[in-house]
Amino acid sequence: MTRDFSAFFERYGWPAAMGRFPFCIGHRGASGHERENTLAAFRRAAELGAEMWELDTQLTGDGVVVVSHDDHLERVFGIDRRISEMTAAELAALDGVDVPPFSEVAALARKTGTGLYVELKASGTGLLCWRHLAEMNQRFACLGSFDTTQVRELRDAGCDFPLSVLIRVGHDPHALGDEAGADILHLCWERAGERPQDLVTDALMRRAFEAGREIVLWHEERPPILDDIMKLPVLGICTDLPDLMRPSAEREKAVAR
Repeated sequence: MTRDFSAFFERYGWPAAMGRFPFCIGHRGASGHERENTLAAFRRAAELGAEMWELDTQLTGDGVVVVSHDDHLERVFGIDRRISEMTAAELAALDGVDVPPFSEVAALARKTGTGLYVELKASGTGLLCWRHLAEMNQRFACLGSFDTTQVRELRDAGCDFPLSVLIRVGHDPHALGDEAGADILHLCWERAGERPQDLVTDALMRRAFEAGREIVLWHEERPPILDDIMKLPVLGICTDLPDLMRPSAEREKAVAR
């Protein structure tokens, strides 16, 4: 089964000649090499050949969208504080904490020619991210969430960016796609045993494609599985280690040194 993505790109104003398929989507940047969701991680992912960055959004107490998977800073930074209980200025002033504003990550993406695959965590961040991207005419982006309500909010508001719904193991991707009004089914099945690729059946893909939807796959760092899923007609694959999908970019970087 092959897939022509040109109509999808044209519909959403994505760059026509952009990398290879499936896209390499740096999961929280190159989080296998740098601290997740930091400018260093995103910059590294671009250097390693990732066409897009997956990132997560939180909201400060004064309504600024920042990039972090967790609201709480303990897991990543070892600090017992919550992003939602601080102003953006207070967050920026914390020693040893690197939580960039969404606007800074978006600016770096424009500079590097990289797409943004935005996973909405905190409620309300979707409309703010959409507004920022639209104001900057930054079309190479996608907005999505596990929370179908957040995705549907964007769809009902007339969002003209592609929308993704993230799907856990055991959930019906097609039903959730309908519920969210999504353009992309993002299958988060990395924990579905030793061969999660076997769950991505021809029947599943055909049903998605017939409904006008594309597919993005989980973050994968196991080379044998990655080799298998890179042969599938999907739009993109997330990975903590973009050099596994784009080894030529790493080789070119080493030669340049």
